[in-house]
Amino acid sequence: MLEPDIAIIINSFNRLDLLKECLKALATWIPSTQFKMRCVAVVYDAGSTDGSLQWLIKEAPKLGIALKVITPKPEEDTSFAAGLNAGVAYAHARYPSLKYLLFYETDNQILSSYPLLQAIEQIENRSRLAACGFTVRLHNGNPAGVGQSFPSLLNFILGNKIVNRFQLERIPYVWQEEIGGAAFSRVDVVYTSPLLVRLDAWLESGGLDATMFPFSDCDVDWARRLWQLSWKMGVIRTNDVVHDNQATLSNWSNTRMIQSHRGRLRYFKRHHPKSVFLAWPVLLTVRHLFELLSVQILIRNPIQRFRLTKQVSSLLRTSIRNYE
Repeated sequence: MLEPDIAIIINSFNRLDLLKECLKALATWIPSTQFKMRCVAVVYDAGSTDGSLQWLIKEAPKLGIALKVITPKPEEDTSFAAGLNAGVAYAHARYPSLKYLLFYETDNQILSSYPLLQAIEQIENRSRLAACGFTVRLHNGNPAGVGQSFPSLLNFILGNKIVNRFQLERIPYVWQEEIGGAAFSRVDVVYTSPLLVRLDAWLESGGLDATMFPFSDCDVDWARRLWQLSWKMGVIRTNDVVHDNQATLSNWSNTRMIQSHRGRLRYFKRHHPKSVFLAWPVLLTVRHLFELLSVQILIRNPIQRFRLTKQVSSLLRTSIRNYE
């Protein structure tokens, strides 16, 4: 009997409705293709309280997909990065023939076998390609976030509002159609939503750094470390991959802004330890003061003004302390 060579790693926490849909999407094509024997889904449930674990145990086996569920031990780190690392470690230890990891989040849906086939072909035929992602879309057809270029210190100083307004981190795609007819482009950072990864590249890199980057920028830091090891990342163009959380808030949504600043500052301290002091703490503190003033002047809705004032004030208070 063939052993699986692809582990689909899913980190799940209190998103039962999305979890059902992401697995059901796989069930529409895995059982009827070559991937029935090649794939096993490993779901890391990080302590859900919404019935996710019970549904996985009772209902998920009926989908026709090989599926394993793992849970953390008491007091074990259950951050996003730690959960992904744990899922990979389990699959690597259990399946000796493992070659690929498919990082597949609960708000993802892969609608056919073609994107996975094309991603495998790219990795197998491109030198030092560690990971291949996909152009993703929302359910309404609009494009969703795929990845980014390596972060710029100037963009960090300017802040997300200006960066997004002028699309300063737009990916400079350079599409090629050389292998299997799929359009492929190199990208510095491809997010784990979803992402096909060579196991040997993952092992060489040491995986995600869950201590320094438990949530935000764990994939950005990992992509940079891959690049330092002469590995590359890229995406294929497809319309069969969805990344849409349907406005479902995650466990850390309330702290997303401060987490993203903390992660980005840690990224620059690790990878640009000298130049980071051009921005931190003086310029970042000045930026937060300006943002706070702008909120008071420009935001008329009192509820929105109160919410934004609270968020920016938190950034201002903690900026001098590494956003801790």
